[in-house]
Amino acid sequence: MNNLAYSGQDPQKIGSQVEELLRKELGLGGPIAFEVEDAGTAEKSVGSILKDIGTQLWSGSTTRLLTLHFHIPQPRTADLDVHMNRQGVGCYAGSLLFSTVVSKKVGGEVSLDDKGQFGGDAAAAGRLNANKDLCKKCEAFAVTKGGISGFEVKLPARVFQIVPHERGAHIIAVTLPKSKSMGFSATFNSKEFFEIAAQIEALL
Repeated sequence: MNNLAYSGQDPQKIGSQVEELLRKELGLGGPIAFEVEDAGTAEKSVGSILKDIGTQLWSGSTTRLLTLHFHIPQPRTADLDVHMNRQGVGCYAGSLLFSTVVSKKVGGEVSLDDKGQFGGDAAAAGRLNANKDLCKKCEAFAVTKGGISGFEVKLPARVFQIVPHERGAHIIAVTLPKSKSMGFSATFNSKEFFEIAAQIEALL
């Protein structure tokens, strides 16, 4: 059973199990490279924005054990930070921070608000808000409550941002894993993220 809740706290063992589940979900033949960041070490996330978001995700209701940084090669280059929370002598997956760069540029930062609308750079936000289907997908992806069965969490804020990047636009989104197969397995919602990223790239 691999439902993102584990009875131990060995970083490499947990990382390997999480990697296996992510690889299967994405249908990749080879392993996905990852790094382990212990709770007591400095953030390794690329860029100050990701570091700041990673810090904001921790509230008093959870205790971070470690963060797993995955470097996903396909269907497009992306990064995923899986934040593992301590639970007794075990742990479970909490917030998931996805990020990828698309080729289209934005004039300024764009963020999804609590009403499911994009604000910020007027031109980019206008193009995205004109597609109601995309807005609904982004709102459904960037949840603030949920998680795997028995280990639900509440995040302090919704995070779905598009910020300028030297190669185009950087999409940053936070979600929570979901239980499936009656709680015997779980999903990262990774396919949804890549579908959303492709749709945003086409609209910008």
